[in-house]
Amino acid sequence: MDHKQEIIRRFEENVKGHKFDKQNYNGACGVEGHWLEEQMGIIKNSYNKPDLFDYEQKKESDKISFGDWSASSYYFKNKNNKMSRTEFIKTFGSPNPKKNKRYSWSGSVFPKFGINYNYAGQRIIFKDDCDLVIQYSYINDTREDKINFDAKLKISEPIEIAIWKKSKLEKHVSDKFNKNGFYLLRKNNNNIYTKICFGKTINFEFFKHGLENRKIILDSGMYVGNNRNYPTFRAQKNIWNSLITEEY
Repeated sequence: MDHKQEIIRRFEENVKGHKFDKQNYNGACGVEGHWLEEQMGIIKNSYNKPDLFDYEQKKESDKISFGDWSASSYYFKNKNNKMSRTEFIKTFGSPNPKKNKRYSWSGSVFPKFGINYNYAGQRIIFKDDCDLVIQYSYINDTREDKINFDAKLKISEPIEIAIWKKSKLEKHVSDKFNKNGFYLLRKNNNNIYTKICFGKTINFEFFKHGLENRKIILDSGMYVGNNRNYPTFRAQKNIWNSLITEEY
């Protein structure tokens, strides 16, 4: 079987010319993506592998994710630090006044890649061994409530509060995107699916370079009351479009 032709056939028979009708669903997050998986004959699973015939399926949107990949380790996972997950979020996160002051490690308090610390004393960098880390610096934290922090945090040296081992990230990227690459399902201005586009393979070097140049972003949606960590690596659609090689 020509796998690429089979993917094109499934798209043309089951998706092209159709518009997702969200009224048939309960409005849960990601339902359109699940609908597309059903139309393309993808069996839902939690494995970190390509969706179909070693191609990863993506739906065109302003922001397209690589994956939700939790860190290899978080500060609260180390029993020696004696900090619960809730305490971690309240220490390094911030309250959201729009959600009854619920604490989350997200939004402006969550750092962007670079050597400079944000107002909460946090930054994301690659170490020399290419492990991706989020560091916290007490002396660079401008928040007033830091005076109430545990003494273990009140030191001059930065503390690693989350780390993605190179081996973990490299495996995630390679397993998902470095087989046959990906394909992107596109809609027109009326939200009708019209095209399927195939893109290049993606390796760790491309991924790392994208993070370093802030073309690939790490977001966090971790909040009190939910055990999921919600770390999302994503990029604007123009980055994905730059990888497109074929269009049908």
